[in-house]
Amino acid sequence: MSQPAVKRQRNTEMLRAPSVRDVGMSMLLLLAGRASVLGLFPFGVAFFASCFDKSIAYLGITVLSIALMTSASSAVLTKYLVAALLFWIYTRFRNKENLVLDAACVGGAVMVGGFVFLIYTYVGAYDILMLFVESIVTSLMYIIFKKAHGLIANRKKRTQTAQDELISISVSVGVFITGLSGIVFPYNISLANIVSVYAVLCIALHGGIAAAGSGGLCIGFMSAISSPSAVVTMGIFGISALFGNLLKSFGRFGVALGFLGGSAVTLLYAGSASSLPVTIIETAIGAVLFVLTPNKVQWYIKSFFARSLKLETVSADVRVKEYLSMQLEKSAKAFKSLEECFSNASEKRLKSYNKDVATLFDEVADRVCEGCPNAVKCWQSDFTRTYRSIMLLLDTIETRGILEFTSVPNSFKDKCLRPDLFVVEFNHVYELYKKNLVRTGEAVTSRDLVARQYKEMSSLMDTMAENICSGFTFREDLEETLIAELDKVGIMAFEISVIESSHGKMEVYLGTSKGTEVGKIENVLESVVETPMGYECDSANGLMKFVSRAKFTADIAIRQISRDFSEVSGDSIDTFVTEDYKQYVILSDGMGSGKRAMFESHITLKLLREFLQSGFGVKTSIDMINSALCLKLDYECFSTVDLLCIDLMTGICEFFKIGGSESIVLHGPNVETVFSVSLPVGMLPDIKVQGQAKRLDDGDIIIMMSDGISEAGFGTVRTDWLKKEIKMPFDTMDEMAQSVIENAVKKSRDAVIDDMTVATIRLIRN
Repeated sequence: MSQPAVKRQRNTEMLRAPSVRDVGMSMLLLLAGRASVLGLFPFGVAFFASCFDKSIAYLGITVLSIALMTSASSAVLTKYLVAALLFWIYTRFRNKENLVLDAACVGGAVMVGGFVFLIYTYVGAYDILMLFVESIVTSLMYIIFKKAHGLIANRKKRTQTAQDELISISVSVGVFITGLSGIVFPYNISLANIVSVYAVLCIALHGGIAAAGSGGLCIGFMSAISSPSAVVTMGIFGISALFGNLLKSFGRFGVALGFLGGSAVTLLYAGSASSLPVTIIETAIGAVLFVLTPNKVQWYIKSFFARSLKLETVSADVRVKEYLSMQLEKSAKAFKSLEECFSNASEKRLKSYNKDVATLFDEVADRVCEGCPNAVKCWQSDFTRTYRSIMLLLDTIETRGILEFTSVPNSFKDKCLRPDLFVVEFNHVYELYKKNLVRTGEAVTSRDLVARQYKEMSSLMDTMAENICSGFTFREDLEETLIAELDKVGIMAFEISVIESSHGKMEVYLGTSKGTEVGKIENVLESVVETPMGYECDSANGLMKFVSRAKFTADIAIRQISRDFSEVSGDSIDTFVTEDYKQYVILSDGMGSGKRAMFESHITLKLLREFLQSGFGVKTSIDMINSALCLKLDYECFSTVDLLCIDLMTGICEFFKIGGSESIVLHGPNVETVFSVSLPVGMLPDIKVQGQAKRLDDGDIIIMMSDGISEAGFGTVRTDWLKKEIKMPFDTMDEMAQSVIENAVKKSRDAVIDDMTVATIRLIRN
């Protein structure tokens, strides 16, 4: 599996000399350090921690000190310098960046610096409360600055701006504008207000209407956060930005005109220009500067805004689902009709069997009793006694295979005038009856089994129709989010489809440019879908296919020994994983040993694997295989089925034992035994398939075995020695499987009287 080519490792870069490219970040740090709220200065530390290059941390701490000294008393300098130093030390020891953890650490650093400051300035509980508030604000601003910096750093690769990034940029711009507070030109014109108007106009021009409104609100509030008029300023800029965006089709002049129109509306509402936090002159200056900005500058500003991507609907897929579901339902009805037809025919045939005995008696009476003077007396006046006597003779012939004169009761001989002839004809008619019974009985069995096959096919069709309708859904909500998150790391997706199955499996089909790092995509998918994701293959249409990974894996070891003097083992075992993260281990034991037994178990195993991998359920698969083997076209064919199904997503396993030996489950120190509840497949047309469910956790072990191992041991309780064996510590499942089979041979006094097969399975959490 591909992994990201580069990972952020522990920051061991040496300090370097500053360069020209550091001027811009230093200026932004200066503005962030000067910004305040309620007399607190958390923005500078947050910006230093999130965006400033730590290889020139000394320069950042110097700039932060200058900002604090020019906007606040030198007394607060200690708190924020301690916080900055603590976070810088923390970055020298962390292995990789973690947004939440880093945000918590910078907040904690401010908390520590604040307590150092309170040693000399503590007044009351209010100081501690404000310190907690400042720590929380610092953590939040760290996240906001981090998101804004991520978009700006990768703006050339980006194709769209996510809503949270837009808000982060707007808040960050508002903080920088707050840092300009105190810079006033003649006639009391505020530089901060002019820059605020200019910034909102840029957002109104290059963003959508939602971006304009939210950006105006954020910049308005943050730029005036240190004054009581912050909420009023927020409302003015928000409304004015919306008006400006509505006229952006007329270019910069239209945006400026719309913004001024919005400002005029707020002026009319306020009633007096003096009551507004932003003067008309400041608004006009900002609008004029915006209109006169050279095109190159506007194109540069536009690079921070990206076009939106629009996903196509999946209505065509919905129509396909409905069509396939309808066709499968029709097919299921057809199979149901066939099943009912065969079942009804079999029921009629079974009813006719009860008449065969009466027919046999009538045939014998016609051959023997015709012309007998006692016929009327025997078959009319004394019918009950005659019928009972003949039933006793029928029981005798069914037991011995033939009716002999010596076995006829004397009571019958005394009543019947022709006992010798009766015995001869009864044997002859019974032979004809038995041949007919065998013929019709086989026809009924075949008819019933074919009906069962059609019934199972009908059930499968119904299940497929249900799965098509409700078995999977298209997660359009995740598609939108993934497009935005992929764009944040510089990956442009031109096509995407997210499918979630009913059992929680996620599939993502992604179209992107060649050479894109698979590891980056996997990391983004995992963060959005909140489950491990991995690249599987390229689909037929060229899209990259990513699927959710299972939460567990199964470590499986298998050992087999054939019976003494036998060339092959009659046991067959197989293990595989299906697409829905079901781990199957199937052990089949053919009756007896040698090639014949191997063939029986192998055919059962092969059929089961094909059915399960084709999407059949376990019960349906076993029923269909059982009915197929019961047809017995040329000879008896039956074998045991010991099937283990482990859901690798949940850790729940099910045992299906059809004549199989017991299995052992080890949950830590506790040992549990699972027994068989049914005869082998192929013996009876109708078997009850019942699963026995168990919940497994990391490290739990299962032992499956054939009867060659479960029956091993003379004079010992079955598998008692094995329960002790499983509790021994083993490094690998291979060692455990080898130990089990070696001890089984020893328990059998080194005589392998039956084929031995064992599978040891350990569940491991990924």
